Amino acid sequence: MRVLLLYRRRWGLFYLPVLAVAFAIVLMASHWWFPLPPRALTLAADEPQGSHARLAERYRDELGRKGIAVQLTYSPEGTLSPLQRLATTQDPVQAGFAHGLLSDRGPEAPVLALAVIGKQPLWIFTHTPGLTSVAQLRGQRVSAGPPGSPVRQITTRLLAQSQVKDDDVSWEPWHSPLAAANELIEGRTHAMFLIASSDSPAVRLLARSPGVYMLGVERANALAAREPKLRALVLPQGTIELRGDLPPRDLTLLYTRTHLLVRDNMHPALQRALLDAASVIHGSPALLQRQSEYPEFQGSDFPLSPHAQRYALGYKPLMEAVLPFWWAQLTELLLYLVLPVLLLAMAALLWIPQLFSLRVTALLSHYYGELKFLENDMFKLATDSPMALRDVLNKIDVMEHEVASLDLPDRFADRWYTLREHLSAARERLLTLRAR
Repeated sequence: MRVLLLYRRRWGLFYLPVLAVAFAIVLMASHWWFPLPPRALTLAADEPQGSHARLAERYRDELGRKGIAVQLTYSPEGTLSPLQRLATTQDPVQAGFAHGLLSDRGPEAPVLALAVIGKQPLWIFTHTPGLTSVAQLRGQRVSAGPPGSPVRQITTRLLAQSQVKDDDVSWEPWHSPLAAANELIEGRTHAMFLIASSDSPAVRLLARSPGVYMLGVERANALAAREPKLRALVLPQGTIELRGDLPPRDLTLLYTRTHLLVRDNMHPALQRALLDAASVIHGSPALLQRQSEYPEFQGSDFPLSPHAQRYALGYKPLMEAVLPFWWAQLTELLLYLVLPVLLLAMAALLWIPQLFSLRVTALLSHYYGELKFLENDMFKLATDSPMALRDVLNKIDVMEHEVASLDLPDRFADRWYTLREHLSAARERLLTLRAR
């Protein structure tokens, strides 16, 4: 083995490959194991004038403060819902909103809930004076969403509970919540059923329209007991508008919970950013919710994300707690990936010179060991068989020739010269013994 040749080519044979491997490890790990979160996400809502449109805009503004660009996309009636778009892996949507009654619809395997973020009551509006119960809707024109929708199914169950069969009412075609609300105001329908949040444009319009009345749900607790995705609440008199006395009496409503949904492969940092935004947006008291009631992590109708479960327990990376969002991600990448790989690479680079030292030390130790045996033989033969000293001298000559031809790096020159001096001293002692 030519140590000098390897030493001269140490950059190409050792140092550069170590640096290249370290760089490749950082690249692969930053792509597969510790990727930085994307700087943008697509958030799906319902119609541009739907109950989730304003909510999506608030999320866009809140995430924008963290440096995350949010693109809003809407799902008008008749197109794929946000939940269906999330369940479609080819769709660019990464997050969206849905109420709990949709949790058993469609392929939701890749969809997880981050939190429950609000309530969506089942609103019942009518323009018929004196109508106080859904049992009085027999023979009336009713608007309750498209066929097969959750609101249509709940409406059918409410009617059946009041001994009204599905064929006893005339179901009006459904276009959109606002269109159905306008038809009710204009008197083309007698009643409208709608699942929406309290700030939905259709709810706000109907609640304040003259000649439109709100109905409560009879035996709401009984229906909620049969359908675990529904719960009952009391809407106190004057809650919507105190001066206008809306509603004019206490009403018992059914509601389903609103969920913030994400794809199961969304980056954990983006999930935490969405949960931070949810805490800011939904933490304040509002109509139908108390202070810090939402986001809620228990009782979700969708499978809860593991990262949301840890967030609910108070887990948050230290860097995200003390640094801005993107600086925290970059710092974690440097601390947990780049720095360990860099330390390992530096250790390897420092070990390579030690490898040469060990190889040279082993080589020189071999000659010193041989010299030690020759010296022992030398003194023994000088007494027992002086004629055999010639063989010892020949071995020393061969050893001196081999040592002189060693191709060692310059920094080992002192040890090389020391070995040659020891060989020369051994030769002189041998010649002295022969001259006796």
